[in-house]
Amino acid sequence: MKVYRMLLAALLFSGAATLSAEAQTKLPPRRPVQPRAKAAAPAGVTMKDGFVVKEGKVMVTRDAHTEPLTTETALVNGTKIMADGTVTMANGTTTTLQEGDYMSLTGRLTTKAMKAEQDSLMQLSKNGGKMKMKAKKKN
Repeated sequence: MKVYRMLLAALLFSGAATLSAEAQTKLPPRRPVQPRAKAAAPAGVTMKDGFVVKEGKVMVTRDAHTEPLTTETALVNGTKIMADGTVTMANGTTTTLQEGDYMSLTGRLTTKAMKAEQDSLMQLSKNGGKMKMKAKKKN
């Protein structure tokens, strides 16, 4: 019995010694960090890189910086855009950008009608293929 008490005392003493040896070190305080500035675009102008017609002007957005187009620009696929909104595609066809039309920097044209059609198809898919209808009044 005396041996067990001695063994228990030795274990408690060694456990207390190891716990006290692991002293906590105080970390230095963290430096305050300034929040990063967020890029802001003018109201109504898209942040996507590309060309858009706004208020009759062709606006070009590159790296979240929007400015009016002043000179003819050639895109990677051979499409050319002029400052008045005239677009000459790589295959030679010519069109004019209208208000709300968008052309990517790679030369893909998305018209306002195409956007509206995509939105309506998206709404249709959300509703499970059913069009929303007005509820009939109960008498």
